[in-house]
Amino acid sequence: MKSLLAPLLLTLAMTATVFAAWPINDECPVDHKASRPIYRVKTEEGFVSFCCTECMQKFAKSPNSYPVKKKDSPK
Repeated sequence: MKSLLAPLLLTLAMTATVFAAWPINDECPVDHKASRPIYRVKTEEGFVSFCCTECMQKFAKSPNSYPVKKKDSPK
């Protein structure tokens, strides 16, 4: 039983890390299309996701030009 504790705790820590890095938006701030979590940039507010690499590059050059619409928080 003790041999299962370490892998279980490691799995739990890895899962928490993955969800902590989830994007704060559902819509690309540049093209206003559905965003994909694979294309993301870290900002002060969290990770911002984009629909494509071109939008990600445009945002990186001028982040203040593209306001990010955050996800609705669950109630």
